[in-house]
Amino acid sequence: MNGTQFKIEQKLNESGSTIVYKAFDEVLHRNVLLKVLHKHLANDADLRQRFVREARSCAALRSEHIVQVYDLTEIDGAPAIVMEFVEGESLKELIAKGTNNNLEFAKKTAIHILRGLSIAHEQGIIHRDIKPGNILVSERDMMKVTDFGLAYVALSPTVTMEGMVLGTPAYMAPEQVRGDELDARTDLFALGVTLVEILSGERIFEGSTYTECMRKVLAFKTDQLQRFDAASSPEFSQFLQRMLHPKKEERFSSAREALNFIDEKKSSVFIHPITSTSKKQLIPIGIGVAAIAAIMLFGWMTFSQRTPTQQQQLLSPSQNSVVDSSVDNNVKKEAQQVEPFQKQTVIPLSEKTEEKVNAVVQKDSAKVFLTSTPWAKVFVNNQLIGETPMAKPIILATGNHTIMFANPSFDPIVKSINVESNKEMTVMGNFIDHAGYLQCIVTPWAEVFVDEQYKDTTPLSKPMMLSAGKHTVRFKNAAYSDIVKDIIVKVKDTTLLTIVLLK
Repeated sequence: MNGTQFKIEQKLNESGSTIVYKAFDEVLHRNVLLKVLHKHLANDADLRQRFVREARSCAALRSEHIVQVYDLTEIDGAPAIVMEFVEGESLKELIAKGTNNNLEFAKKTAIHILRGLSIAHEQGIIHRDIKPGNILVSERDMMKVTDFGLAYVALSPTVTMEGMVLGTPAYMAPEQVRGDELDARTDLFALGVTLVEILSGERIFEGSTYTECMRKVLAFKTDQLQRFDAASSPEFSQFLQRMLHPKKEERFSSAREALNFIDEKKSSVFIHPITSTSKKQLIPIGIGVAAIAAIMLFGWMTFSQRTPTQQQQLLSPSQNSVVDSSVDNNVKKEAQQVEPFQKQTVIPLSEKTEEKVNAVVQKDSAKVFLTSTPWAKVFVNNQLIGETPMAKPIILATGNHTIMFANPSFDPIVKSINVESNKEMTVMGNFIDHAGYLQCIVTPWAEVFVDEQYKDTTPLSKPMMLSAGKHTVRFKNAAYSDIVKDIIVKVKDTTLLTIVLLK
């Protein structure tokens, strides 16, 4: 497929790595979405390979509840993914209108999105950024997840791409905040947050800063959902509590299990009881079922009378069958080739000299070095790109960017930077400048939790370093009652707690 067959009509959005356009396919006469890699990133062979590989994985997903990937192409020398265009609006827009903020719509959303998630998860693809803005509602009220799997395109710290997505802060799971390994249950948590928003119009983890959002996520307990019970039902409330359990081990083990839970509860949760009016409707429905059964029996008798050769011809798809589409053929052909983009235009990353690396940094980008004290996970424009110390700089497009340094012992450090063409810069996150210390002496001993996160077990080998400000400290020993203390940590000062546990 050639990029020249697309007539670009409108730019829909842009991230640090891609631009998304609405376009018209002048060959197939249909509207499509084009997700195009930024030109200043297109010369990186490794990045191209990841982009292509992930597009292929997504192209293999077949569900009416997932926005389909049609093909791969190039637009002005940059790789592009051709995707289904959905006529309708986003769930985010619908929630803002307030016309569908009710239990029935929340149930429908749960069913549709879990169907899509189950297909993807069973093929090993996790979304990592489920939220209302990534759910499209078609004109037929069919809900589809968009950008499926494309969030996992690049893991290389040499570029800022849609890598291991932190997720929009108001929809993050606790394991995302901590930077732990993610799995399918992370998507379930984000969907649970979305369903609560449909019920109430409220984002339960929304805050004015990243820090506030993250603290709300980490402090969340399922009993906080009780205030939404009036807008829900007992069964659906139970469903939400499992979707949103802070410990992913306590959530549904998979989207399929969550969907099965919905199916098991159909009679009381997802379908209204049959009324006297609807009972009357069962008579014509029964007649219709009988008619369909008769037609099927006639068809089978006709089929069984054919010869084995004729039966085989009927059962085998023709060359023009929809199942044997050109899209599927393209995917199969590409899967048999060594990365086509690399063969055509790109020097393998391992062969790049420093001069060639510098050539990638064009007039619309620059190198940015990232460092922190102590270590931190680094997020650029809400996307995880690595952990300090980082061996290589990242390449950013010119313009404004947000850098966040995250260490579980401190409040995140967020910095806004302006990248100028070909001007190298260094951005540092120094947690020590904003930290104090906590020393604990406990009799007999205890596990120490700060803001509900486990930190250490006494006796401590050294004082704990914590961000300045208010903290809640919990001391736990199974043989004794918990002791909870609220403390104020001052910059470069040490707070001492002496605790005696009592039964």
